[in-house]
Amino acid sequence: MLRLRGLGIELLGARNTALDEHLSVTPPPLIADALGYSYQVAFLHADAAGEAWARYAGERT
Repeated sequence: MLRLRGLGIELLGARNTALDEHLSVTPPPLIADALGYSYQVAFLHADAAGEAWARYAGERT
């Protein structure tokens, strides 16, 4: 990772995009637990990605 930064390649955008992709198919609490993020950060990314996981619990039968 340090080598890529040394070459001027920014990794933050790629990491955020990968997180958003995970959150499009998985509830934020699961992603937060699996990747070590806080629930707040996971839900913020889910909101930014347009995922409405707030309705998730209500849809389960």
